[in-house]
Amino acid sequence: MENLKKSFVVYLDAYPHVLTLTPEERGQLFTCLFWYAGNAAGREHPMDVTAAGAQCRELSPRALMCFYFMADAIARDTEKWGEKRKSYQRSAAKRLERRQAFQGPGVDVYPTKAEEKALLGD
Repeated sequence: MENLKKSFVVYLDAYPHVLTLTPEERGQLFTCLFWYAGNAAGREHPMDVTAAGAQCRELSPRALMCFYFMADAIARDTEKWGEKRKSYQRSAAKRLERRQAFQGPGVDVYPTKAEEKALLGD
């Protein structure tokens, strides 16, 4: 659970479209968006937006249209977040590997540039 994405972004370009909805439709729309973002956070790749829209049966056609383009943005952002998280994890693993490789008995020994290059295979 610690690696789950904890947020999603609502972009301002959606505002004019959301304003066309009734307050009840807006509530249903945002309920579905929270559900979709929570569902996307726990997956390697977010659920297909069309399939997710089919799960939101209470949405009016206008609200469903808003859901599709807003959920597309959530899916895109979640994919980018996942890629960055993997990159950070690889970097952290390399840093840890370098640190552990040069630990002496009770004394940290820092590698020279040549040793560091050899260790990383550069």
